[in-house]
Amino acid sequence: MFNKLKNSILVKLIILVVVIWGISAGLIIVFLSNWSDRGTFGDLFGAVNALFSGLAFAILIYTIILQREEIQENRKEITLNRKELAKSAKIQQKTQHILEKQVAQTHLSAKMNAMRTLIDYYNNQISSSKSTEEIIQKAKQKRKQIVIQIDTLIDGLNDSDNE
Repeated sequence: MFNKLKNSILVKLIILVVVIWGISAGLIIVFLSNWSDRGTFGDLFGAVNALFSGLAFAILIYTIILQREEIQENRKEITLNRKELAKSAKIQQKTQHILEKQVAQTHLSAKMNAMRTLIDYYNNQISSSKSTEEIIQKAKQKRKQIVIQIDTLIDGLNDSDNE
């Protein structure tokens, strides 16, 4: 939208210059009757023409300097954005690592809870008066296997995993 506004202003300025040029040509023709007077009058504006050409060149150089400064600012901005993106990526990696640890700990906790439930189940079988000696022996063996699995899980944990 800003470019459209700039383009419409440029078109209006061009039309204004052409209209002023046309009016000045018409006035010169109307007020100066012979060609030698018109030529002399035109020669009077040679210095003004050089002045406007110089001003246009100075404005062009100024515009180039402004564009150069803007490009440098954009480069600085891009560099800052890259640094921020790198920081963001590092934070995201750390967060992902923490989440992975939390998932692993949750999984381990669920597994330990399930084993605790099985131990309770086997303890109930062992203490039940309705259980036969064979059922009690099997329950004791299975309970012992689960306790060994729990010991193995606990031994496999590092102190850094618990922090």
